Amino acid sequence: ALASGYHNQPEMTQEKFKPSFLDETKTLFRTGDLGKQTAPGIIEFMGRKGNQVKVNGYRIDPGEIEYQLTRYAPIERAIVLPVQVNNQTQLSAYCQTDKTLEIAEIRELLAKFLPVYMIPSYFIFFKQFPLTRHGKLDLHSLRELRETGKSLVNSNYVAPRNYLESNLVSIWEKILSKHPIGIFDNFFEIGGHSLLLSRVVTRVHKELNVSVKLADFFKVPTIAGLATLISQTQYNYQEPISAIPPQKSYPM
Repeated sequence: ALASGYHNQPEMTQEKFKPSFLDETKTLFRTGDLGKQTAPGIIEFMGRKGNQVKVNGYRIDPGEIEYQLTRYAPIERAIVLPVQVNNQTQLSAYCQTDKTLEIAEIRELLAKFLPVYMIPSYFIFFKQFPLTRHGKLDLHSLRELRETGKSLVNSNYVAPRNYLESNLVSIWEKILSKHPIGIFDNFFEIGGHSLLLSRVVTRVHKELNVSVKLADFFKVPTIAGLATLISQTQYNYQEPISAIPPQKSYPM
């Protein structure tokens, strides 16, 4: 079921829709995938042509994300790369800037122009990108920085202080398969991504009877921030009358 072309875009149609080399009366669509025929009727998939990557089932062009990042004035240059974290492919953004930036503000900005699955899970900032001895961008060093866990993440654990935070922590720990999770841990920096985010929103609605929006996570991607938002807005979370705070100790 192949379309005949792009609507009112003859140039793109000519580029992507080609006569079949097997039968010129039929049309092939140039998908951007690379493959080779290994036997009659068998084509071996070899990857993507160009810079597109596949993350959580979505095909993504990192260049689109890099463009949106550099629209943000303090960021002079941006590189977005897929990295392997806990056997999952996630996006990591490397930004060149001489300013101190808030990651939550950047995520909120990107959410205005990009779908959730295109917003990087990790952000690492440089005053100057690492270069090879030949003066070219050292992509290997960038990947290694993320994959060896050398990003700037707050590792100080703080336990939940009330039942709402405790319930949220329980949901995050089940979905992220991570324990313990502190109330100031950033969802995206402890393994969270777009697919898991949707599961969190669904579980919060089911267990706490509150409707949290995906956009809320980019403003407050921590347990403490989300609990405050739920308590102070129109959300209808009701604290149990006889609630006794969980007996957990945490740093003062």
